[in-house]
Amino acid sequence: MSHKKTALIAWNDALMTGVTAMDEQHKILVNMINEANNLLDETAGRDVYMEVVKDLISYALYHFDEEEELMIASQYPQDLRQQHIEEHRAFSRKVTTIQQELVQGKIIHRDELIGYLNHWLVNHIMGTDQQLGKALQAPVNAPISHR
Repeated sequence: MSHKKTALIAWNDALMTGVTAMDEQHKILVNMINEANNLLDETAGRDVYMEVVKDLISYALYHFDEEEELMIASQYPQDLRQQHIEEHRAFSRKVTTIQQELVQGKIIHRDELIGYLNHWLVNHIMGTDQQLGKALQAPVNAPISHR
């Protein structure tokens, strides 16, 4: 029985933040999730899932650190920074929980995993990351919008 796979994420201009380093890292995350989407077929065992989740969380943590450094360096407003960081932490908690469940032998459904990753990444990029991108590109001393 073959399941219809969750759609791949198509990188497009709507996902651009205008900050080259962030956009390049986002492209890598999109590619990693798309690769996971292809790897995790009906034949994929727990070891494949564990490898995919481990690689994703490792790169995501690196990327989050990079974004958080940009926020500090640019004096991004504290309230916006806290909201952004909390989104990162919530993602890390969820993926760490998935990782622990895999270790305990729980079956993770690929569509649930890929669906979550796709949804979270696209919404995060198009929300808080684009807000950060606009702030990083704003002229020095221009007020940062809280919209």
